[in-house]
Amino acid sequence: MRFIYAVLVLCTFFSITIFPQNVIMKSPVKENISAKSYPIDGSMLLWKQEQEIAKYVAAHPEEFKNQPLRKTSWNFSIGSTHNWYATNFTNNSFYSVPSTCRGVGVNCYVFVENASWTAGKVTQTAVDAVIKEFDNKTPANSNVGIYQTDVNTFGNPPDVDNDPKIIIEILDIQDTYSQTNSGGWVAGYFYSYNEMTNLVSYPYSNQAEIYYMDCNPTNLSDTSSSGGFQTALETCAHEFQHMINWNYHKTNPEATFINEGLSMFAEVNCGYPASFQGLYANEPNHYLLDWRGNDNTLVLNDYSRAQRFFIYWNDQFGTASMKNVVQDNLTGVSGLVNALSKSGQTLSFGQLMTNWEMANELNDRTINSSWGYLYPNLPASVGKTFYNPNVTATDTVNRLAAEYLTFKNGSNLNITFTAPANSIVIKAIETGNNTKRVLDVPLNSQFSEPAWGSTYSTITFAVIDTNQSSSQIFNYQATGTVTSNTTELKWDDTEPIGYLQLPASDTVAVVFDAFQGGKLDSVRIGLRTSGSITGGIWTYNQNFTKSPLQTKLAGPFVASISTTPGIPYPVPWPNWSKVDLSNLNISTNQPFAVAFVIPSTNNPKVMVTETPGTNFANSWTYDVSSNTWLYYVDSTIATYQYLIRAYVSLVTGIQQEVELTPSQFSLSQNYPNPFNPSTSIDFTLPKAEKVRITIYNQLGQQVSQIADQEYSSGSYSIKFDGNNLSSGVYYYRIEAGSFVQTKKMVLLK
Repeated sequence: MRFIYAVLVLCTFFSITIFPQNVIMKSPVKENISAKSYPIDGSMLLWKQEQEIAKYVAAHPEEFKNQPLRKTSWNFSIGSTHNWYATNFTNNSFYSVPSTCRGVGVNCYVFVENASWTAGKVTQTAVDAVIKEFDNKTPANSNVGIYQTDVNTFGNPPDVDNDPKIIIEILDIQDTYSQTNSGGWVAGYFYSYNEMTNLVSYPYSNQAEIYYMDCNPTNLSDTSSSGGFQTALETCAHEFQHMINWNYHKTNPEATFINEGLSMFAEVNCGYPASFQGLYANEPNHYLLDWRGNDNTLVLNDYSRAQRFFIYWNDQFGTASMKNVVQDNLTGVSGLVNALSKSGQTLSFGQLMTNWEMANELNDRTINSSWGYLYPNLPASVGKTFYNPNVTATDTVNRLAAEYLTFKNGSNLNITFTAPANSIVIKAIETGNNTKRVLDVPLNSQFSEPAWGSTYSTITFAVIDTNQSSSQIFNYQATGTVTSNTTELKWDDTEPIGYLQLPASDTVAVVFDAFQGGKLDSVRIGLRTSGSITGGIWTYNQNFTKSPLQTKLAGPFVASISTTPGIPYPVPWPNWSKVDLSNLNISTNQPFAVAFVIPSTNNPKVMVTETPGTNFANSWTYDVSSNTWLYYVDSTIATYQYLIRAYVSLVTGIQQEVELTPSQFSLSQNYPNPFNPSTSIDFTLPKAEKVRITIYNQLGQQVSQIADQEYSSGSYSIKFDGNNLSSGVYYYRIEAGSFVQTKKMVLLK
């Protein structure tokens, strides 16, 4: 659920009116979470139940002693009927599904729910096509089907029913989509409950190797490259890996990230496309093994990250190494380390992480074979970009993750990183015309690059945390000369997530702080589809009671775009419209706002991203229906930020501080909240100040102090890791001069 925070002000784009306070509900259109991304892996939703089954099996080793002899083979034929138990995901109950065998292959029986067959949701053509792809061919190999590809790659499936054929049950899986015809749906699942032979303890076990494939809304008749049939076959490859994985981890389930990552690789290995790799590219600074299974949106980032990790693993160590991962007795990182050794590799897991994070940004095997992919067209990781080298900041790199800091448009760069030396690795990726190189960056001493601005136009610092147990706070101070004629001012730090569905005549505005001595050169706006939108420039009245748009400086002018990018969204976002303002001599010595009116026809839609916290984040919206200026917030998590940027002309050779300076002290709500085990705490300082941030439990006892030092003016984000704390309510308090504020956060493990 999304909320909108409103203020007691309003105006139309060119006029001002008095209005009452209003609060409105609105949801963004997140097209990058599109039809193809809605399918949910049901196996993930059964994680807790799988843990209980593993405990039972560990306590009852007799369960699988001579297990295949407990049932004769099924020997189904076309027309055979059977009632299979399935899971209702709306209430985690079992129900019986009357079904008929509609096809028999070399490696499978395909059953179809009678009701779905009668309703025409599944046809014989679809059944025959599933068998053909499962048995005989995949997009990757016209002579080998999904079954043999997965077996060759990961190992053998279990066999509780003494029948080598796998049962594929096609049905309308009962989930929330079935009730609402909206949102996500369970595309398929494997459940080890069906492997249990003790019907006293597990009365709804099918005692069979069976997995389930959805037929509503999965449209098996849609054979397009992104249609339902491909979704179904990806599901086949994905769920079959889960079945094989369970065969080797009956009592010690594999970590969800690894198990799901292997299943995601199974899809790619069979020739189906990688899924939404832009989602991971936009979130590289996230704990490697984290799995947000309670969030059907953010978990797609985890699927993306897991898939890329095992694509890299395969590219580096070969497909044969996958069996070493699946079949190792250990799980998690320990199992991966063992698999490396069994695959003949001598590198440590920390070295593996360093190489992987370098590949995600550099992706060039000619420099180092470990720093690139064989798999094509993977987007590079997105980090923070600085167009002025004069920066002092505190940042956090999450455990087994990376933060990327890119410096452009300057010369004579000097930078010092201060951080613990036990886990952080920093490398400089230097890029120029037809040249690249990578240098090691020392900690706690100055790194200099006099060739920046001549030989190398861009330097990206990959800050990598190879530590498995905790995130790391680091500081960096950089100096250099600004040599570009213009500097980009922006508040959006990440790729767009979609757009807000705004009615005609609403106004969107992004405000910028004063940039002394500057002249506005141009503005750019990120748009979704082809069309035109009219805008203008105003001085910004930050203490407004009527309108944030004060004195008009330019406009109206038109920003147009003629293209509509596809889905998933390209990274970086390509659909920017530029408006040249260089001949207007607009001074930036005072705060200013760039605003656009939503048109009534051919609306190109303004893209948005998210800023952590729910404080005002520089994007205002005028809502015509309520005569209200407001800003939009995604529940209690984040504030929507429009993709509108300003470009300021600089005087060549003069170093100027062009970071956007906050106008007031602020402490944002931590994000995510609730969290497990880490969260970000953001704050802003309008001037240099000593900052102390302390964490307290409900008894008022101090449990941690995450900041106690002098900070310059600016915006900061500090990560807090609650790995060593128990679940519960905690409070974080900031003290910065006379500014003191406390907020509540919740740790849920």
